[in-house]
Amino acid sequence: MTGTQKASCRQPMAGLKKLLIIVDWFVPGFKAGGPIQSCVNICIALKNEYDIYVLTTDTDHGETAPYENIISDKWIDNDALGVYIFYMKFKGLKPAHLAAQIAFLDADIIYLNHLFAPLFVVYPLWLKFSGKIRGKVVVSPRGALYDSALSLKSYKKKPMLKVYRWMGIHHQVTFHATNKREQEAIAKYFSGSEIIVADNLPDSNQQAFSTCTKEAGKLNCIFIARIVPIKNLLYLLEILKKISEQVTLTVVGPVENEVYWEECKVAITQMPGNIAVVYLGAKQKDQLAGLIKQQHLFVMPTTGENFGHSIFEALLAGRPVLISDQTPWLNLQEKAAGWDLPLAEPEKFAGVIKDLAHCDQAQFDHYAKSSWQFANHFINNSLAKEQYLKLFQ
Repeated sequence: MTGTQKASCRQPMAGLKKLLIIVDWFVPGFKAGGPIQSCVNICIALKNEYDIYVLTTDTDHGETAPYENIISDKWIDNDALGVYIFYMKFKGLKPAHLAAQIAFLDADIIYLNHLFAPLFVVYPLWLKFSGKIRGKVVVSPRGALYDSALSLKSYKKKPMLKVYRWMGIHHQVTFHATNKREQEAIAKYFSGSEIIVADNLPDSNQQAFSTCTKEAGKLNCIFIARIVPIKNLLYLLEILKKISEQVTLTVVGPVENEVYWEECKVAITQMPGNIAVVYLGAKQKDQLAGLIKQQHLFVMPTTGENFGHSIFEALLAGRPVLISDQTPWLNLQEKAAGWDLPLAEPEKFAGVIKDLAHCDQAQFDHYAKSSWQFANHFINNSLAKEQYLKLFQ
């Protein structure tokens, strides 16, 4: 974790409202993917407008051992982010531990991430329903209401939605939608609720543009995501089986679904000799830019993304992206920043990979520079900070 850590209880900054972010995982964790980065970016952008606290666990997603060099069960001053963090001991964590810190802070605004996390969303919403939280509660579903997300473990999620409606919780909270598509998804299940759209805050730390060597007939691709069905790695592997060009695919991300990963490994063993697949495991965020810059193309045919931080990481690094049309990143081809294609047409994905493989250095540099410029324009023209000030007011 970056920044000096000091165990202390923060004194409220004069005139600023207290914003409490409750999230299962936070830095130095990275295996939960996008939600961590989304919350980090909120802290960075709003640290001068709100007195910000983060309530989380001391163990990364899928791990059993706590973070090294982290003080648990105390408020820690994080200099780099300008916020205070309370890492609750994951082992033996009970609702009472969470309730005690929520009551202690008595925050003006509580920001919840996702929709079905039992302890970090469902329980705080129960506290709100039972009158034990007086402040404003903002819920960010983070794509949990998209059809592709609800189709996974629907036997648990659909009944929970009915419970929420029975509680009338949607009339007691404000929903945060990160785009119009998510706004429509929320309205579908929680008609009459207050929904405010605020784009995901982008990572604004963009390095100078740089290219890499591109030889016609060869292509280096990278896939960065959790190994779960929704990210659709197996779909990509099946496409690569039919490619005759020389392609290397680097896969980065934690294995979250062992059964699905076994299917992917079988597909990898069936690859023709011109296709190489390298699995690097999970990598921390500060390692990603360097990895991406060694590649020619970022590929992730996801079945649904609320934002897609790894997609933006690739654009930020100046690499074109090949993704599905189930993300907010649309019409990329018009900007020569990539391709967003329908999953029902895998031949189009294959066509892009073949065409880009045959690009020479000058052609590749055009796509790379256009991708970098696309991300740069997005950063400099984002209205997200103003949207979040409205969300939390």
